[in-house]
Amino acid sequence: MASKPSARLAVAGIVAVLTATGAGTASAAPEHHEPDVTVAATPSALSIGTGTCLGGQLAVELTNKSAEPVYADATVSAPAALHVQRTMVSSYLPVGYTRTSLIPVTAPTGTPAGTYTITMATGDSQVRVPVTVAATVPDPNGNLARTADTVLASTSHAGYPPCAAVDRDRDSAHWGTTTGWNDGTSKVWPDWYQVTFVAPTAVGRVDLYTLDSAKYPAARYGLRDWDVQVLVGSLWQTVAQVRGNTAGLVSSTFPAVSASAVRLWLIAGNGANDYSRIVELEIYQG
Repeated sequence: MASKPSARLAVAGIVAVLTATGAGTASAAPEHHEPDVTVAATPSALSIGTGTCLGGQLAVELTNKSAEPVYADATVSAPAALHVQRTMVSSYLPVGYTRTSLIPVTAPTGTPAGTYTITMATGDSQVRVPVTVAATVPDPNGNLARTADTVLASTSHAGYPPCAAVDRDRDSAHWGTTTGWNDGTSKVWPDWYQVTFVAPTAVGRVDLYTLDSAKYPAARYGLRDWDVQVLVGSLWQTVAQVRGNTAGLVSSTFPAVSASAVRLWLIAGNGANDYSRIVELEIYQG
């Protein structure tokens, strides 16, 4: 009787060969070798600040240089001072294929300035990336949003993350390329956008730059109605309200209050597609 073809599978660096030699009889002839999978990271060194929005990211590359397709894992190890979004990268790699995974890296507010090391490893391949954390420096213009601990939103549209609205870029002409937050639920209200401080801070003015350019005028694409709220103790307080807006910039001032967070409660936008759009949010003591 003719023998049946062999089956080959490489998993986690082990190749096994099973050959059926006859009816009811099978023999196993395992081959053991480590597949040639390498790990690399870009950039080779990273500089970040503290807080959610002053981090960076690493592009981790797994490359299969062996003669068999493999399933490969790489561990991502970071010291307690840093936060990495993933501690493991796993991928199926055809022969000669490279898989790239992006891993955000942040340092919580209050992390001591210094250089820390993130290590990525798979099999015998390893790469170490130094991460330099800079001390938190107050914004020279007094914008409290730039040194916030966390920045969150109810939802986000792909390519428009919350941090893009606290990046010092007020220019609506850059919308859709380098700056701005857009919610992810058209015509669903309310939305919210929140900046939290590491400790209670005096707040007396909030400047909101909504989308307003020659291509995307605020009267059609900007925010129309919203409340400005501050978190005092465990309670949210509304300190300003905006209704019927068609301008690109609205500055809301109010008696200064010690707050641990500022939230924009977004009620309506202008135009048929009806999204929440913030190009930049700035927060000041008064």
